Amino acid sequence: MYFQKLILKFVLILMSLATYLAPISAASRDENVLIVGANIGNVPWEFQDTAGELIGFEIDLVNEVAKRLNREIEIINIPFNGLFSAVQSSRIDIAISSITITEQRLTSVSFAQPYYDSDQSLTIRSDSNITSVNDLQDEVVAVDTGSTGDIWASENQQQYGFKEIRRYEGIAPAALDLQIGRVAGYISDIPAMQYYTKDKPELKVVERIRTGGSYSMMFRKDDELALSVNEIITTLKQEGLVNELHNKWFGVLAEESTSTAKVTAMPGVKAGLLLNFMDTFLNKAVFVETLPMLLLGLTTTLKLGLASIVIGLFFGLLLALNRLYAPAIARVIAKVYIDVFRSIPLLVLLIVIFYALPFVGISLSPFTAAATALIIVSSAYTAEIFRSGIEAIPKGQFEASQALGLSFAHMMKDVILPQATRIVIPPLTNNSINVIKDTALASVVAMPDLLKQATQAQAIAANPTPLIAAAGIYLLVLLPMVLAVSHLEKKYSKRNQ
Repeated sequence: MYFQKLILKFVLILMSLATYLAPISAASRDENVLIVGANIGNVPWEFQDTAGELIGFEIDLVNEVAKRLNREIEIINIPFNGLFSAVQSSRIDIAISSITITEQRLTSVSFAQPYYDSDQSLTIRSDSNITSVNDLQDEVVAVDTGSTGDIWASENQQQYGFKEIRRYEGIAPAALDLQIGRVAGYISDIPAMQYYTKDKPELKVVERIRTGGSYSMMFRKDDELALSVNEIITTLKQEGLVNELHNKWFGVLAEESTSTAKVTAMPGVKAGLLLNFMDTFLNKAVFVETLPMLLLGLTTTLKLGLASIVIGLFFGLLLALNRLYAPAIARVIAKVYIDVFRSIPLLVLLIVIFYALPFVGISLSPFTAAATALIIVSSAYTAEIFRSGIEAIPKGQFEASQALGLSFAHMMKDVILPQATRIVIPPLTNNSINVIKDTALASVVAMPDLLKQATQAQAIAANPTPLIAAAGIYLLVLLPMVLAVSHLEKKYSKRNQ
């Protein structure tokens, strides 16, 4: 029965994945609506004002483009590293979010002509003595996952001696960790950071990092829409509207030599290259290039999972024994602990531990914070599993132990727990599987686990192959455990018949 449920779940997952990967057909949505994906919160490009309205340089620009196309527009919020797969699968028509044009990305997606020339920057706390990237040796550096800053920091890590590169999903969490002091510097787009820090005296931009990047709108590879939008941007530049937006959002007109004011060629490589399903989602070259990153992430995932499982089992057993046999006050405390932490979503607990505790003087590393959250939640569930196993032991076993004069400790150690353990092995194994899967949530606190490495790789390559590969790795690791649970359940059910 369990195996049948497993097969059903697997089929449902495949159906969901197929739906995710399949392009949206003309019949599935209104062709008059232009779907735009944006990483909302990326100031001053796309963010919300106090009234909740979407504003920003690129918001204004894409709205004008939609107007010239005589199409309505719908803007949806997508994390930066999710924009690439979203545009490739046609879930969105256009992606914006100060996306830098790179040769590697051009092999998988298309861009209109650039409309902003940018560099990266180093932002620090105002009370820091750091003045440039040369002062970041043996320091932890923050970047946005898969961004130009991430690419630059990764390529120059050895040169500048960065101790660690932590990858965040946007400006807000990275800047918060910078203020807390968990990172020494934040490398990100200079216009965004200059805008973000202008009303934050505790932060300051101290260095421009010359990378020579240019921003544009991103499209599915060889999409005809890219050509239409490119022509409209040409017209908008000739009319001076793009430069007016620059003046609106940056307080000054752009120089005539920049891509904001000057009409430029539409970027492209390998003209006529058409990507099929295999090239897009199962690209061998991308897989080989990113496999070392994925294996490094898998190592971190397994370390985190193993530590959380072992410590969670120990604390879970102690909680179960306290709830069953401790004095009344201890039983109440154990019950409250179990009920509370089985009710709180793990992601919420993880964010509270990582981002809230530093304000009361407790600053944990991503690994320690993730392990703490996993252990707290895992021990609560483990306690209930052990409790049900112990309560399943016939009362005669307790009475016989007492008749033999065994102490409580010896009774639990030699008689009760060995029998209870055999009963709870299947649910404990299932709980362990859930713990390993839940390690993926650690990516939200800049933990370089398998999911974080995969999202970084797919954003840099603009290809979803690393995410597909990560799913395959999770399957290879967890499927044997799932099948083992099914086998154990059958084995113990036969014994009990």
